[in-house]
Amino acid sequence: MSEIRKKSLKATIWIYVGFLFGAANTYFLAHKNWFTPDQNGLTRALIDVSLLIYAFSSLGTTNYLYKFFPYYQDNLEPQKNDLLTKAFSISLIGFTLTALGIWGLNPLIVKKFGTNSSLLVEYVYWTIPMGFFILTFQLLEAYSYGFGKGVVSSLLKETVVRLYTLIIILLKIADLIDFHTFIILFAFQYAVIVFIMAIYLHREKKLWISFKTSKVSRKYKKKIFAMLSLTFVVVIVTILRQSIDGLVLAAKQNLGKVGVFGLASYMVSILQAPFRSLVAITIPLLSRAWKEKNLPEIQRIYQRSSINMLGFSLFVYGCILMNFENGIDVFGINPAYLEGKWVFGLLGFVTIIELGTGVNGQIIATSTFWRFELWTSLILTLMIIPLSYWLTVKYGITGPAMANLISFSVYNFIRFHFLWKRFDLQPFSMKTVELLCISVFAFGVTQFCVKNLTGVSAMAVSILIFTVIYGSLFIWRDISPDVRQLYQTLKNRLFGQN
Repeated sequence: MSEIRKKSLKATIWIYVGFLFGAANTYFLAHKNWFTPDQNGLTRALIDVSLLIYAFSSLGTTNYLYKFFPYYQDNLEPQKNDLLTKAFSISLIGFTLTALGIWGLNPLIVKKFGTNSSLLVEYVYWTIPMGFFILTFQLLEAYSYGFGKGVVSSLLKETVVRLYTLIIILLKIADLIDFHTFIILFAFQYAVIVFIMAIYLHREKKLWISFKTSKVSRKYKKKIFAMLSLTFVVVIVTILRQSIDGLVLAAKQNLGKVGVFGLASYMVSILQAPFRSLVAITIPLLSRAWKEKNLPEIQRIYQRSSINMLGFSLFVYGCILMNFENGIDVFGINPAYLEGKWVFGLLGFVTIIELGTGVNGQIIATSTFWRFELWTSLILTLMIIPLSYWLTVKYGITGPAMANLISFSVYNFIRFHFLWKRFDLQPFSMKTVELLCISVFAFGVTQFCVKNLTGVSAMAVSILIFTVIYGSLFIWRDISPDVRQLYQTLKNRLFGQN
């Protein structure tokens, strides 16, 4: 686990540098003086539509890169490796068909969004270049994972993109550009990191392009085609379930509600940072472990990922939930965003369930049973789309969050049960129970101590008390071997102990 811990820590550091920029972006976009909730909601809606364009364009090629990278690397000279060329060629066909589809669906887009979200109709065509560069980066990222370049990918995706967005936001606030220009520049944010990633891989002599079909492509062509066909659907349903909330709110409510939902979702994304970095590191290790039939290594990754991510997510969830209302007031956020507190509460709980069950999706996706991931994804989508629509109509902005809680609970239970029964792999231990008890105890004591405080003092004191109680009990009970080792290392460096 030392390799995973070291690389995951580096990736997490870059992700949190990115979150500092992201926090600034969220602050400026949600502040009552600079952007309206509708304008903020438009940025979220454009990303949702662009992600769908990526999903339909990819034709399953990202999973193809993950799964077959070791076979190409182990059996071909670098100059003869046609893995990336095949992926780009297939995706370009998919993108062309998807872009034509967007043009053809314009009357339907106007009909569904024209009344409540006219800004989205006005700018929807800018999602085509945005979707193209998201697609290109996803391919380069999946390819770079095989070379162990997940840290670089995290730096670009989590930090550089947010820095670029911060720059154009500040240009808009300073009246150096108008909102129209801001949106155009916003649509090209992924173009920047595509260029950087391509230059980096080229300089590292890892960017191999071969137009001649290799022996590996010929040998595995039936398996490759089967995987592309099925994982194409997996990618679509995965992105669809991520995007459906914002699109349903834009159609049935308005872009302002999308903005409020987006703020809550951003807060939830803070909980997900370790997962993003961990996935970048574990995918190639899991792929090789399956290739070598090393189940003990897979179990170790599974259990460690679960307890580490659960511990982190519970801590951050508690800090944000207890300070949500004070934060809106203290930072001058538009009061309309107060409606997002219980959206965060529900979505945050969904994330805790997701992270607490570890890298189960990645374990299944890199195994020979990757088709199972397709069927569970289909089940999730068949649940979440009608639930999101019905609950949004019935309960408004909290509806999509409720749909997520129901759907993802069922989804993760199915994946957990499959790995447990089929491979005797499961992520939990008595330390999981202890951790849940510690988090509830720390949250309850903190809330009691600060119940009469408001504003900045309430935020500072609550975070301090919660951190001391939660952190002390976490380390004392030795909840995570990785955290315990990191704690000892820091302690030795600070106090000179051996």
